[in-house]
Amino acid sequence: MAEGRRSGCEIVPGKDTSLFHLRVWLSSPEDIHPADDLFGDMKINVGGRNCTAYYIFAGSSDPTITLALTGPLDYALGGTAAKVSIRMVLLDKTGSPVTSVGRETASWEGYYAMIAAWDDVKANCLVDNYFVVLCSVHIDRKPQASSVKEELPDLGHDLAIMSDKEDLTDVSFHVGGESFSAHRLVLATRSPVFRAQLYGPMAESKMTSITVQDMEASTFRCMLHYIYHGSLSDVAVKDVCSTMPQYQHLLVAADRYGVEGLKKICEDKLSGNGITVDSVISMLELAEDHVCPKLKAACLDFLADGDNYKMVTISDEYIRLIQSFPNLLVEVRSRIKKALEKSTTINPGAHKKTRLR
Repeated sequence: MAEGRRSGCEIVPGKDTSLFHLRVWLSSPEDIHPADDLFGDMKINVGGRNCTAYYIFAGSSDPTITLALTGPLDYALGGTAAKVSIRMVLLDKTGSPVTSVGRETASWEGYYAMIAAWDDVKANCLVDNYFVVLCSVHIDRKPQASSVKEELPDLGHDLAIMSDKEDLTDVSFHVGGESFSAHRLVLATRSPVFRAQLYGPMAESKMTSITVQDMEASTFRCMLHYIYHGSLSDVAVKDVCSTMPQYQHLLVAADRYGVEGLKKICEDKLSGNGITVDSVISMLELAEDHVCPKLKAACLDFLADGDNYKMVTISDEYIRLIQSFPNLLVEVRSRIKKALEKSTTINPGAHKKTRLR
C-alpha cells in the first residue's frame, strides 16, 4: 500500500456478477476512527439492479464495523416480485473465509448488515492497512406470465380437455390432501412406472383410488399437467413452478415416475439460473441422487470459481455433502485445478491459491 493513503473503500467485481469483494482501506492499522469519507457510495450492478455497498464505524469503547448492502428499495428488493439472498463473510489474511469474526444481522427495509468487533478484525483480517469482505447477492425474480397460448395438436388438445373436465376418468390419486382424477391409459402411455403400477402385477392395478406418499399436491398437479399437455406452458402451472425449490421437487417426481421429458425440463431450468451460493449444495446433492449430469456439471463449474467455493465451504451443508458423497470433493478439486490452470495460461499473473476443505 502506498504511504499516506487516505481511508476509503472499493468494490472489486468477481467473474460471477452476483459476487464481489468489498475492500476497506484505513489510513493506518491503528485508525479505528477513520475519516468521514469512509461512508462511500459504492455501486455495483447485480441481477440488472444497482446495489450500494458502504460501511461505518460505530461505538467508542469497543468499536464495531457495520457492513451493509442496500437499494434500490423498490419491489425488486422488498416486494413479492423477487426474493433477495445476501451473504457476507470476512476473509482472513490468507484470503480464506473466517466465520469466527463477524455476525450477520437480520435485514430491515432492504438493509443487510454484518457487525464485527474491531479487535477481531485487526487480529485476523487486517493485511497492511486493509481488510476484505466477500459479498454474495442473488435476486430471484418470479417469471412473468406469458400472454401467448401455445397451440396444441388435436390429440393433445383433446386429452387436455378430457383431463380438465375429468371426462371418462377411471383412477384417482390422493396427494397431500387433494384428489386428482386421471385416465389409466394416458398415464401408462406417458410413464413406464405408471404403466407397471396400473397394468402390471402390483396391487394398485386393481385399485380405483391410489394414495401417493412423500409428494406435495402442487408437484403432482404439475406432473399431471405435463403428462396430458406435453409442456409446462400453462399460466397456472407457471404460478406453481415459480421458484427453484419447486422445480427441484418436480424433478424428483419426474424421476420417480420415469417422465424423462419433464425431468429434462427441470434439469435445464435448474442448470440455467438456479445455482447460487445458497443453493449449489442442494443442487449438487439432487444431481447425485437423481443422475442429472448437466446439473452436476453446472454445479461443479460454479464451485470452480474460488470466491464461490470460499463462500460455500463455510456452511454445514457442505460438510454433510462431502461426508455423504466423498467422491465429490475429488471432483471439485479437479475442476478447481483445471480452472486455475486455464486462468494461469490466459493470464499468468492471475493465479491465486485456493485452500480446499
